[in-house]
Amino acid sequence: MRVEIFYATFHPGCLTVTALDEADVSRTETQQLAVEDRNSDAKTVAVFRKADWSRRLQVIASAHEGSCAGPVVATSTRQVEVPTSGTTAVYLDLRAEDLDGDGFVAASASSRGTDCDDADAAVHPGAPETCDGKDSNCSGDEEDAPSKPGFYVDADGDGHGDLSRVLRACVRPAGTVLEPGDCNDNDPSVHPAVSELLCDGRDEDCDGTADDDFRVGAACKTELGCAGAWACAAKGSGAACNSTQTPVTWYADGDGDGLTGTFKSLSCEAPTGAKSVAEDCDDASRFRGGSEVCDRLDNDCDGLTDEGGVCATNNWTTRTLWSTAWEAVTTYAQGKAWLAGPGGWLAHVNGAGVADFSTACGTTSDWTVAWARPSDGRVFVGTAEGTFASVHPTSSGCVMQTVSGVPGTVTSLVGYERSGTTTVYAVTSTGHVLRWEWREPVSTPPPVVVATQLAANLRSIHGLGPDTLLAVGAEDFQPGVAPLPRVYRLDVASGQWIREELPADVGTGYLRGVSVVDGALAYAVGEHGLVLRRQAGTWDKLPPPGGAAAPELLDVAAFHPNAVYVLSNKSGTFLHRFDGTAWSEPYPQGQVLQSLDAISPREQWAAGQGGTLVRWGPP
Repeated sequence: MRVEIFYATFHPGCLTVTALDEADVSRTETQQLAVEDRNSDAKTVAVFRKADWSRRLQVIASAHEGSCAGPVVATSTRQVEVPTSGTTAVYLDLRAEDLDGDGFVAASASSRGTDCDDADAAVHPGAPETCDGKDSNCSGDEEDAPSKPGFYVDADGDGHGDLSRVLRACVRPAGTVLEPGDCNDNDPSVHPAVSELLCDGRDEDCDGTADDDFRVGAACKTELGCAGAWACAAKGSGAACNSTQTPVTWYADGDGDGLTGTFKSLSCEAPTGAKSVAEDCDDASRFRGGSEVCDRLDNDCDGLTDEGGVCATNNWTTRTLWSTAWEAVTTYAQGKAWLAGPGGWLAHVNGAGVADFSTACGTTSDWTVAWARPSDGRVFVGTAEGTFASVHPTSSGCVMQTVSGVPGTVTSLVGYERSGTTTVYAVTSTGHVLRWEWREPVSTPPPVVVATQLAANLRSIHGLGPDTLLAVGAEDFQPGVAPLPRVYRLDVASGQWIREELPADVGTGYLRGVSVVDGALAYAVGEHGLVLRRQAGTWDKLPPPGGAAAPELLDVAAFHPNAVYVLSNKSGTFLHRFDGTAWSEPYPQGQVLQSLDAISPREQWAAGQGGTLVRWGPP
C-alpha cells in the first residue's frame, strides 16, 4: 500500500503510521515519520503486508503533541484490502489547531491538545509558571509557580504579619498580609509602623529594642544640670532624666564687692563666678556684707550699726587750705583728694599733707569741675569755658586740651577706666555731652570731642561706667515756661541718650546733682528741695531735707538707701544725710560749701569758700 498522510494548522511533535491485521489485532507494526518544522505537510509511506497477515488491514496515522511520548492530538484510520498484486493508495488526513504556533494543540472540543490558551504562545504545558494571573503551564492554576510570594498571617489585623507564619501563594490568602515583622501578632498596637509612644518596657515598633525612642539608659542631665540616665516615667507617659545627685544652691556677687549673696541658681553645675555659700548679708549694696566697719551702715547685717567701737577714731574735721574758694573736690582713695578753684588753684591732699599744683597748668584757668582716677590719682579738671587739663600726683607735668565751638559753660565732670583707657565725660549748660578718651602714655593730648547734644541745660553727670551713665538738668529753652527737670541715660546698645520718665509731681526747677550707686539704684537732687530716687529703672520722689522750708540742693553722693549725702545752700548747715527714713545735719558749717564727693560711705569730702575743706572718716 501507498499511504498518503496530510496535516495542516498545527505542527506535530511526532508522526506515526500503524498497520493492524484485522484478523488478528495483536499483529501490528508502527513506523515513526520524520516531521519538518512547518504547520502543513504531506508524507508518503509504503506499507507491505507480512506473509502471515490477512489481506484486510487497518492503517492508522497518529499525530502526537510535543514528542512521541506526548498525547495523541489527531488520528486518521482507514480499512484497506491489500491487493494480491500491485499497489493500492490510502489517504489519511490529520486535523488539529495550534493557532498561536507554540507547538501545542489547543485543548478544546475539536482539538485534543493540552494548550489551555491557544491564543497566547507563552501559555502551554512546560512553560515557566509565574504569578501573573494566568495558568502559563496549563496545570490547572498558577499555584505551582516556583517563586510564589510569601504572605504572613496577621492575627491581630494591624497590617503586619508574623514572620514565622508564612504562606506562599500567588493570590493573598484571607487573613494574611505582605508586610512581616510583627513581633506580637496578638496585639494590634505592636508592629513596625508604630512609634514608641509609651515608655513601658515593651518593644512596640518591633525593632528589637524596647523604648528606644526614649533613649532609656542613655546619659542625660536634668533641668538642674545633674548627671543621670533616662528612665521611663510613671504610667509610661514618657521618659525622665533621673539623677541621684543633689542640686546645690549657688550665690553670685550682685553688688560687686567680692562677696556672694544673691541667689543665682539651684543646680549641680556651678555658674561662672558663683559660690555655694552666701557670704554677703546684703548683696544689693557693695558696702554691706562682711565685717563691720565705720560707715553708718549695718555691714554684718546683725541689726546694729557701727557696733564694736569701729568708729572710735572717725570724726569730722575742717581744714583751711589757703584763702581761695574751692569750686570742686574729688577723692580717689581713702585720705586722698584733689581741690580745684579759680586762678589755677590746684591742690593734692594726702592725709595730713597738702601739695600745691597751682603752677602745673598755669594760673589763668578758673577750674570749676574735677574728677580723679582711682587707679593712680591722676586728676582731670575743667573750666566753665571748655579748657581741660590733667595732672598726676607724682609729676609736675600738665596735659591741656581745649574744646572749641561749644557755647555755654561746662558744669560737671566724671570718668571711668576700662581696658587701659580712661574716658572722661563732661556736660554743659547748652546740653552738650563732651568726651575725652585718654590712653597712656600720652605723647600728643587727645582731643575733647562733642559726643552729642541733648535738649536740656545739663548740670551734672555721674556713673560707674558707660552702662550706668546719667546726666541731669532742666529743659529751659521755652520762653515764659519754668525749667522742667530732666534726666538722660546713655543706652550702650544704641549709643543714644534716652530721656527717662520722671514722676508727675516732680515740679519745676533744675536738677543739679546725680549719684549712681549701681545699675539699679541712683539719686538726683535739685532746686526746691527736690530729691529723686531711681530703683530698677523707675524714678520716685523722696521727702526733702528741711521739710516745707526745703533748701536748694546742689550735689549728692549716695551709697545705699540708708546712706545718702546731700549738699545744699542752707546757711550754717550745707551738709545733710538721709538714712532711709529721715534727714539729719551731721556737721553744720559756717563757711559756704560748694562741692561734695565720696567714693565710699566710710569717708566724705566737701569744700567751699575761704579755703574750707571738710572731711568725715578715719585719721
